[in-house]
Amino acid sequence: MYSMIISLVVGAAIGALTSRDLGVTWGIVCGIGAFLISQLVIMLILRKKLNRIQLGMQQTMQAAQARIARQVQNFQQRPVGSPKMMQQKLESMQNDALHEALRMTTAFDPFYRWNWMLAKQINTMKMQLYFQLKDFAAADKLMPKCLLFDARSLAIKLVRMYKKEDPKLDTFYRKKCRRFKGEDGAFLSCVYAWIKLKQNDAAKALAALVEAKKNSDNAVLLANYDNLVNGRNKHFSNAGFGDNWYALYMEEPKVRPQKVQQRMY
Repeated sequence: MYSMIISLVVGAAIGALTSRDLGVTWGIVCGIGAFLISQLVIMLILRKKLNRIQLGMQQTMQAAQARIARQVQNFQQRPVGSPKMMQQKLESMQNDALHEALRMTTAFDPFYRWNWMLAKQINTMKMQLYFQLKDFAAADKLMPKCLLFDARSLAIKLVRMYKKEDPKLDTFYRKKCRRFKGEDGAFLSCVYAWIKLKQNDAAKALAALVEAKKNSDNAVLLANYDNLVNGRNKHFSNAGFGDNWYALYMEEPKVRPQKVQQRMY
């Protein structure tokens, strides 16, 4: 990692020069200080460059969303063709925007050698984009190289483990997901519970909700808990999470919304 090498060289050089004039103790202190200052300067320069790239991506995606919103508005005011054809057109426009976002992530490539965590962060972004495009093979390939720290990434991982019948799904949920609280904890527990119900394991589904309920009063969580406690398993529903749930492609909305679903993470 270039930033570490440069900082070590700067720190060693300053330390050696200072030791010659002020003694070994001051040399060590000054060397460490020079190392830390060098790291800070490099980090600030990199952050500025990375923020510029991220801003460009955000502006591109926002422009794409605005075009999609205009198409929806035009169709509502003056319908041309069938709603199904319009939905297909909107999905095509959204997919084009996602492909463009993937293309733009290559701008981060030159900075990987400066920040060893950056590659994992960008891989996480790319994994989510591929998942949105339903390119599940590409998403699965990137998964081991990602930082699965946020609720959406973890939910995607749970879904892919379920789809691939991975026997480690329960262990993964227990180690990675149960620590979340509030809305994120409610969402992850309900995703996991939905999966366990599909696997005919209502006991684990209920146990997950009981645990999550200690740290969240989310309405969807409480409703699902009440349904399972009273044996109304068929009434279990994650529809209340809206597009966060439907973006996992586990269910289709019973009534399609008038506007295109924005599933851009």
